[in-house]
Amino acid sequence: MQIFTILLSAFLTAFSAAIISYISIATMVGPWIAPLLVLFSSFLLRFRKIPEKTSKINEKIALIQTAGSVGGIIGMGIGFSLPTLYFLDPLIFNNWLSSPITFCLFITIICIISGSLGILLAKIFSDKFIKKEQLSFPVSQLIYKTIVSQSQEKQAKNMFFGFFISWIICFLRDGAFRFHGLLLRIYYIFPRIFGTEFAIATSPMLWAIGFIVGTKIVFPLLVGMLSKYFIIYPLNNHASFLPFSIFNPLKIQDLITAFCSGLVISELILGLSKYPIILYKHIKSFSLITFFNKYKNLKNILHEKFLNQTKKDNNLIGIQVIIAILFCSIFLYYLKFNFLAIAFLLITTMIFTYQLSYLSGKIGLVTFGRFATFIMIPMMLLFKLDFIQITFLCVFFNICAGAASDLLFDYKVGELCNIDFKKILQYQWLGLVITSLSIGFFLWLLFTTFQVGSPDLFAQRGKSRALLIMSLNFDWVIVLFGFFYGVILKRLKISPTMVFGGLLMPNNLTIGLIIGAVISKFTKNKENASPFWSGIFAGESMWIMFSILLKIFFR
Repeated sequence: MQIFTILLSAFLTAFSAAIISYISIATMVGPWIAPLLVLFSSFLLRFRKIPEKTSKINEKIALIQTAGSVGGIIGMGIGFSLPTLYFLDPLIFNNWLSSPITFCLFITIICIISGSLGILLAKIFSDKFIKKEQLSFPVSQLIYKTIVSQSQEKQAKNMFFGFFISWIICFLRDGAFRFHGLLLRIYYIFPRIFGTEFAIATSPMLWAIGFIVGTKIVFPLLVGMLSKYFIIYPLNNHASFLPFSIFNPLKIQDLITAFCSGLVISELILGLSKYPIILYKHIKSFSLITFFNKYKNLKNILHEKFLNQTKKDNNLIGIQVIIAILFCSIFLYYLKFNFLAIAFLLITTMIFTYQLSYLSGKIGLVTFGRFATFIMIPMMLLFKLDFIQITFLCVFFNICAGAASDLLFDYKVGELCNIDFKKILQYQWLGLVITSLSIGFFLWLLFTTFQVGSPDLFAQRGKSRALLIMSLNFDWVIVLFGFFYGVILKRLKISPTMVFGGLLMPNNLTIGLIIGAVISKFTKNKENASPFWSGIFAGESMWIMFSILLKIFFR
């Protein structure tokens, strides 16, 4: 590995971890950062003016994004799950933050051990998913096309232009040093009519993410925002226009919280509903002959995938997996999981990492939440878990499954670019180490600078999981209203979880995302415009980090 390539990989890994961890907490979405890394590294490699073959430059770009994308996927996994602890017990969360060294060390350890297990599992899965089943890996195809694109230089310039525009807007909004800014953070539209309900945030990042994710993702948020006024408020005041009262009027935020827990439960139950049918079909067709045949086939597959793989890699993979499992078990034991709980968590993590990796290879989406919930619910029923254990079993799974999925995407990019898988693996390990060492610091800065649950760090994913856990404590009449509303939304093919976000999020955040989605709807060539908007969302994320550091060092 060349020094410049290593240094650039390390920088972009920390860059990715900082950006995506912030975005995933602040906006509840986790956009793929790999195309942005490709353009950024492409520009810097060509800027050096060192004569190299195009194939060699493309190989370096692919390896750099391999390392950098680890920071993004782990940042996303932690950002979606770690804030759950705050919503379950703010006191424990804040006490934990009070010791920055302990906080950062803890995050480093869980990243290393769970990420290592994910990388090793991906190495075992790679031959089946990439060579034998030849899954499409849509994101890998996109990354490869971006790497070999002849318009890279133009796209990179558009990206940096977006980054520059974002910083100008943020500077005019927030100011720096003795300049206190000119723009307001929020502009209220027709305040005499709408009060503070209709507002637009001066946040380029929101517009950019709305543009990138498009109307399909943003539309449920709009439904959620409108539901406040057409569902929640009438429901709370139903006794005013009905001859009976189902429940006494509540504080509107309390009603929304209980109602949203019903939405979360509907998403969970309807998401799980297909699995009993699949299980029934397996039981129906069960026989001893098929059982022994399946056992024999499984034994052959394990022998072929695991033992043969061990020989190819100098008999190290088997030892590495055992060591990774051992360190994971020690860490989980430190969190006071009993031995049965540790075994259950490790087995289900490996099973669902396989399923998640397979699905992400087919459709290009890494769906952390659903699979983490599939593990969390049975463990809550079988074992007496505290809030710390519940939170970190989700963090553990997200990092492991995310690292595995990311490596498989990178393996596919390596195959398309004719890069040896060993090189891909080396840069994946580099990305994991740099992410583990840096992301705890970024998270600590965010959590101690902004209030979790505020518009700056809304943490919708963490709040959603916390509401699911606490739903037993709410008024079940209101929870049932939320549940049935979720069923109706599902019938209309609208995500209850995203509607939940629109209900709880401040309107200015939702409107900001809607603005970006509307712009994308009327953009003729969205692919050409994407680099500019990628630069925009990266720009404000980095501005936030820059502003925090500025306040720390120049108080």
